[in-house]
Amino acid sequence: MDKNSLMKAVKVANNKVEVCSVPEPKGEGVLIKVKSVGICGSDLHLIDSGLMNVTPGHEIAGVTSSGVNVAIEPMLSCGVCIDCENGNQPYCEIALPNTMGIGIDGGMAEKVIVPDRFLVRLDSNVDINSAFLIEPLAVAVRSLLRVNANKAGRIIVVGGGTIGLCCVAVAKHLGAEVELVARHAHQAEAGFKLGALRSQGKSANIVVEAAGTSSALLEAVSLCEKGGAVAIPATYWDPVQLPGMEIGMREISLIPSITYGHTKGGRDFQLAAKILAGTPELPEAIITHRFNLDGAPEAFEVARTRNEGAIKVALQV
Repeated sequence: MDKNSLMKAVKVANNKVEVCSVPEPKGEGVLIKVKSVGICGSDLHLIDSGLMNVTPGHEIAGVTSSGVNVAIEPMLSCGVCIDCENGNQPYCEIALPNTMGIGIDGGMAEKVIVPDRFLVRLDSNVDINSAFLIEPLAVAVRSLLRVNANKAGRIIVVGGGTIGLCCVAVAKHLGAEVELVARHAHQAEAGFKLGALRSQGKSANIVVEAAGTSSALLEAVSLCEKGGAVAIPATYWDPVQLPGMEIGMREISLIPSITYGHTKGGRDFQLAAKILAGTPELPEAIITHRFNLDGAPEAFEVARTRNEGAIKVALQV
């Protein structure tokens, strides 16, 4: 094999992260030189479960061969089924198996090929090394729009990780006052940088559960007003116990969400890109560690142990 046709990419063998030489991608689509990729908690769970059989990385930004900076929407839905036509791309039957970094090779590589319709051009003031944050922002966009947060005056976010902090940024963009319940001081500080207030324990009509734990769900329900809604962008990797009596007696709706689509008619990824462009403090608040591609094994270890106040760990390619 011609050495010039090889590139570096992250692979997982025996639950261990390695940087390997692999063939450059071929096929139809736009060739993207990857510039930045985020490590997501789901990457860690898939590795630990022995289910990461592809190059990881679904939070991706890069540059086209013509020099255009783009973020990549990694869930490659079909675009023609009834769910895609209705803006519910997460329901598309081929979406999950064709999600980069989950079902097909992802962005922790020097190059990827992506269909043009899954690219979002970046605003000129967005740093390409932070633009991968558009993906978790899009997750937050769909979650908040599903509970009509665009009409809310006040929102409580439970969980100060990447998704929780992205929910803070999205809620602020939608015009809400936001309170943050964070487990760790450095998470709370990041939330304050984004304009969140410390929760006073007063209930709200909309509460976001962004931590993905039974205790966080219990707290979110307890902070939700009667007849209110708990948005759940978090993923539960283990069974959770619902506070069923409290949910039923107070008629609290639990509204889960997954990934992104065209939730209120517009493209969630496009709105997320707009929010990142309008929130220049977001990358500094969330991205705590950066490594080059060769440092991927150490980067994953930092993300796993959350040493040194890690929130979002990124790879720069």
